[in-house]
Amino acid sequence: MCFIRTVRETNFIDQNKQKWNEFEKILQQPRRDPDKLSELFVQVTDDLSYSRTFYPNRSVKVYLNNLSQKIFSNIFRNRASGWRAFLNFWLEELPLVVYEARLEFFISVSIFFLAFGIGWLSSAYDSDFPRYILGDSYIEMTKANIENGDPMAVYKHGGRLDMFFGITLNNLYVSFLTFALGLFASIGTIGYMLYNGIMVGTFQYYFLSMNSDHPGVLRESLLTIWMHGSLEIPSIIIAGAAGIALGRGLLFPGTYSRFQAFQLSARRALNVMLGITPVIILAAFIESFITRYTDLSAGVRLGFIIFNFCFILGYFAVVPFIKSRSGRKAKLIEFRLPAVNKTIVDFHSIKKSSEIFAETFVVYNIFLRKHLKYGLLFASVITVLLYFRSHEIYEQGFYDSIFVFRNIFLLFQMSNSLTSILCTSFIVVASIFSAQFFLIRMFHRSANKKMPVLFSLQSGTMVLLILVLFSFIYILMSNSTFTRWLTLLFLPLALNLLYIINANFMNWIGGVINSVRYLGSGGWLRILETFLMTIVISFVFFLITGSPILWMYADVMTWNLPFSPEATTTILSGLIVFTLYLGMYLLIPLLVLSAGLQYFSLRETHEAYYLMEQVKKVTQEK
Repeated sequence: MCFIRTVRETNFIDQNKQKWNEFEKILQQPRRDPDKLSELFVQVTDDLSYSRTFYPNRSVKVYLNNLSQKIFSNIFRNRASGWRAFLNFWLEELPLVVYEARLEFFISVSIFFLAFGIGWLSSAYDSDFPRYILGDSYIEMTKANIENGDPMAVYKHGGRLDMFFGITLNNLYVSFLTFALGLFASIGTIGYMLYNGIMVGTFQYYFLSMNSDHPGVLRESLLTIWMHGSLEIPSIIIAGAAGIALGRGLLFPGTYSRFQAFQLSARRALNVMLGITPVIILAAFIESFITRYTDLSAGVRLGFIIFNFCFILGYFAVVPFIKSRSGRKAKLIEFRLPAVNKTIVDFHSIKKSSEIFAETFVVYNIFLRKHLKYGLLFASVITVLLYFRSHEIYEQGFYDSIFVFRNIFLLFQMSNSLTSILCTSFIVVASIFSAQFFLIRMFHRSANKKMPVLFSLQSGTMVLLILVLFSFIYILMSNSTFTRWLTLLFLPLALNLLYIINANFMNWIGGVINSVRYLGSGGWLRILETFLMTIVISFVFFLITGSPILWMYADVMTWNLPFSPEATTTILSGLIVFTLYLGMYLLIPLLVLSAGLQYFSLRETHEAYYLMEQVKKVTQEK
């Protein structure tokens, strides 16, 4: 039998007071030794365990409990998070990932310049070729501007801010579509790169051909267009490299399974896409606010263009090469794959965003197997319902292979029928509810706890669900681009709030208070980071769904069907509606599940529930 000698509380405090004061001083220091913190954490938890046993209702237990939570947060909350993680991504991870994809970069650059040459030579041998590529309206507009003595007048019209948002969305669309088409074994990306390269080559040759009749036009076009093109065109080439890398995992899995190889290639490719997103936005800013000043001196504009090219070559070519040769990080970034048969999710550990991103797909795979049938059912019913109740959607030419992406978003506007709005509302509510219920049920089962079936009807949660619903719909219906982006940033915070309320069975006021706490110390950055990583996947789906190439191919396939043109258009419109609503039901849960996993990580960071349970068990054993 083991006997434990009990120390009086005052003696216990006197014996450890100096040590605790020293610990508090260390915690107040701006720079803390992690090894010292770990040692401190072990000692304080030992003292806490002792106080729980012998002084369960005394203030010393409360003090030690708070002190241990502070130490725990300092050790784990900021590990590879906040600004350090941000800088580490740009200075270490991204250059190494780019170096690892150097073959894909070489292929992408080669394809672009080959296509550029094709566009150039084709325009030289056929004077009408630019009209086929650039369109008659653009050619006539450019001719008129040249005749009026201002060949670059196209950049001077329109409001700067509206132009900035419009160009940003268009450039992001082109870049992410180039990347997403890599899912078709890289062939889609290569085809789209050929198209963009031919267009740029044709564009430049057209101004060369006009230079003979209007001297100085070529010089002016080069100095104007490449102010933003020096960032925009390399971004498209880099997006092409990411798309080729994406398809490489499917084509050449190596020693991995094809799915595992695709996971690895997708994560590396997504890192590259995240890396060029700020460059794309910067290019749009330059095009909207700076390119229009064509009266700037040629030296200033030329210097600006050279600086941009040097930045791109330096960061995406020279820096990756130097990083790969330095002794600081000889080994390239390794992405950890989840176990193939892993079905148990750890809800009690603190994870990095990349780990949550990987675990999201493990959970999503289980969710998909159980809920795919519901998605197919709902999408089928809505497609038929819209045909009979909102037939004008089909009659108004909803199907258009060129403008299908635009028409998808028009489907959600208030100008459409009430049936369309209600169907969209139902899909959003059903997908959020099913994903949240699924993950929280998995959480309670992992803890061997019984969860009330009607958890979602408690604590005013349905009110919050409705808020999330209409904020999501408002993104699609609003005519204000700024409002769309602002609401998009609000969504991950709203989803985090829903998990706080439902997982803890608290009222919404308590949920808001806890949510504010979780946003501190880099929590908001981690929530937003995880949300952006998963929303890219959803965005890729809609890029593919709205790709003119895909629906032009579908149009060609229907030529052999024994239907009238009107019936064929109706069939294709119905197919788009079905695909869209099925995609919404299956992709919104991806965002909800990732937000939930991030919540459980933040929960453990701030509350240390699992740690305290383990300390309690140790105390009971003693």
